[in-house]
Formats: sequence, C-alpha cells, structure tokens
Amino acid sequence: MVGIVVAVFVVLVLTMCGCLCASGLWLGETGPDPVAEEPWVTDDDWTPPSAGPLTPERPTPTKQPITRPTSGPAPVTVVYEVTGEGTADLAYFDAESDLIHVDAQKLPWRTTIRTNGKSRILVEARWADDEGGKPLDCTVTVTGAGKPAVDRARGYAATSCAPA
Repeated sequence: MVGIVVAVFVVLVLTMCGCLCASGLWLGETGPDPVAEEPWVTDDDWTPPSAGPLTPERPTPTKQPITRPTSGPAPVTVVYEVTGEGTADLAYFDAESDLIHVDAQKLPWRTTIRTNGKSRILVEARWADDEGGKPLDCTVTVTGAGKPAVDRARGYAATSCAPA
C-alpha cells in the first residue's frame, strides 16, 4: 500500500513539473532579448578637445591665509619652511588657527605669520607627484614667547613639523 501511495505521489510531481515546463515554453518571452541590445549610448555631437598646450594654473589655497590675528596682540612669530625639489601639497595653521591647504606648491616654500600663541602651529607636506624617493624637509621656527623653538623633520613621502 505504501509503495502505491509513493508511486502516485511521484507521478503527480512529475506531471506537475512537466506542465510547468511546457507552459513556460508555450508562453515564451514576448520582448526582445536584452543581452542582444547595445548597452551603451553614443553621443554624435562630441568633439575632441583642442590640441593646444596645457598650461598649469598656479594653485590657490582653500582660503586666503591670515598672517596676523584679527583681534588682540600678536607676540609670537612663526616661520614655516618646506624644502625639496618639485611640488608638494601643503597644510598649515594660519594666525587665526584655520587650517590652510595649498596643492602643488613649487618648492622651496616659506611663509611667516604672527599669532597669539603656540597652541596650533603645524606644517605638513606630501609630494604632489607621489615620488617618495626624494627628501622632503620642513622647519618651523617660533620666536617671541620665551625661548625660541625650532622643529625640523625630513621625510621621503611626507613630513610634518610642530614645535613641542
């Protein structure tokens, strides 16, 4: 008896699968084959750029650096210097403790600010052309608040200076 029930069940399952497969072939897809279509759009109005010489623009900082604080005395003088051969991306704090970014600055580079204190004094430099084999030097000199402080560092991919 169990064998008959199993056999009937198997026949019903196979019949059901056969009907579903046959109906799929019968109905088929009515739309075009999406793989056969071109997946890109062409722009016939495009013209190549002119072949004139490329002239690099002088990089501009993210904002104009402030070299003297807008309020209060400025007893501290800070001199930032970055030396090497080539161009570097720089970041440094100005007199208002705003972080200034300068991209692709030709080296050597030097700037002087007057500020209220020594809390946010830092210069960082990283090669703009990813040539880590050349030395990249930075120096920060702080005068006017006690004993002068100088911090020097050398790096090959990047460097940073901040007096203690």
